[in-house]
Formats: sequence, structure tokens, C-alpha cells
Amino acid sequence: MEGKIVVEIPADLADTLAERKDRLPEILQLGLRQLKIREALTFYEEGIVSLARAAEMADIPLQEMVREARSRGIRPQWSEKMVEEELA
Repeated sequence: MEGKIVVEIPADLADTLAERKDRLPEILQLGLRQLKIREALTFYEEGIVSLARAAEMADIPLQEMVREARSRGIRPQWSEKMVEEELA
């Protein structure tokens, strides 16, 4: 489905983006990717999902999610339920 989305952004950000307008799709993809990772890690930190499930939610390999978690200072949180999910 082709469509058009109009987004209002602050002037200072618009100036920065204007300098890179040929790379806007890449910028959006990178930003969305990081948002998905951050959201998935929030669920992990809150004990809602296992790290493997967080990786699935972010659509990245588990090893990459482990690296992302470590880079954000997030340490493993294990419960019996999570261990069972990881081993399943």
C-alpha cells in the first residue's frame, strides 16, 4: 500500500534532516530498529518476557540482543519461568 505520511518535526531537527534528506529511509529504519530493541528490553527488564522473546519482538538474533542488553547495562534476570522458556 503506497501512501504519504506527514510528520511535523522541530525546526532544528528539520535542518539536520534536510542535510541528509537522501538518507531519510535509512534514518527511519535505524530509528525504528532501535525503538523496537529498546521496547523489547523494557519488557525484559520488567520481567514480562524472556531475553529470547525480547529478541523475537525486536526481530534480531538472541546473541545480538544479549550484546544490546549488555551495552545498556542490563544484567540477566532469571526466574524459573524464564529458564523454562529459554530451554523450551
